[in-house]
Amino acid sequence: MGLIKIANSSKKEQIANNFSKGVTKYLSHSQVQKESAEKLLKIAENSVISLPKGTILEIGCGTGFVTQGLIKQFPEHFFDIIDISEEMLNYCANNLQISSAQKKLIQFRKIDGESIKSEQNTYSAIISSFTVQWFEDIVNSLNRLINMLQPGGILLLSFPNDRSFPEWKNMCQELNLPFTRNQLPNSEKLIQKLSIPHHKIYLWEEKITMNYQNAADFFRSIKIIGAGCNLKQEKLSIPEMKQLIHSWNNKCYPHQIDVSYDVTFLLIKLV
Repeated sequence: MGLIKIANSSKKEQIANNFSKGVTKYLSHSQVQKESAEKLLKIAENSVISLPKGTILEIGCGTGFVTQGLIKQFPEHFFDIIDISEEMLNYCANNLQISSAQKKLIQFRKIDGESIKSEQNTYSAIISSFTVQWFEDIVNSLNRLINMLQPGGILLLSFPNDRSFPEWKNMCQELNLPFTRNQLPNSEKLIQKLSIPHHKIYLWEEKITMNYQNAADFFRSIKIIGAGCNLKQEKLSIPEMKQLIHSWNNKCYPHQIDVSYDVTFLLIKLV
C-alpha cells in the first residue's frame, strides 16, 4: 500500500492546500459529504450487479467516506485511490479498517483527478463523491474518464449542482450583492455535452438541507473543511460580507438559518 506523489498546477495547489488545512476538522463539519457518500454507496450496491475484472479508480478520496464502503463492496478488486491533497490521502490510508490482504490491493496516489492519464479499457469502475465540481473543464475531463472504462464498466459520481445554496443566492439578490458561490455543474447540460459510447445512464437529484446557528457559522463551516476556496474573481468586501451575514441572520431570527444543497448522483454504465 504505497503513496506516489505527482505534482499539481498552481490553481489546483490552492484547492489542495485548503483541503489539507481542513483535514483534522473535516469529519465533524462534513455532514452533507457523509450523507452523499452513503447515498452513493447505496446506488453502487443496488445498481451494480457485477463489474468486469480490473481496477476501481476513486477520485478525491478525502478522509475515506466512500473508500471504506467500496472496499467492503468489492473486496477482490484492485483499487487506485487518488486525491489532490496529500494530507487527505494520508488520513484515508492510515484510517481504513481493512485486512492486511486488502492493503496489498490498494495504491494511493497524490494526483489531480482531472489530469490523470491512462490507456483505454483500464478501469472497471471510476467513482467520485464531491470532487468533479472542482474540475476546470468538467466535460472534457469526464469524457476522458469514460474512455478509460472497460466494456461493462461504470462511472459513478455525486456533486453539488447549480441549484445549490438558493438561500444564499436570494439574500445576495435582495441586497444587490454579488453571489460569489463557485460555478457548479448543471446536471442536464453536462449530460448533453458528454460523448458517451453505448451506455445506460441514470440520474438522481436530492436536496439536503442543513441548519446553522447563523450565517457566519455556515460560511465558517465551508472554510473549515477546505471547501471555501473562492475561484471567482469577484469577491465581497469585508463591509459587504458583514451586511450579508447581518441581513441573513435578521431575516431568519429567531430561528436558525437553512442552507440547501442540491446534489446530483450520476451513473453511466457502458454496455
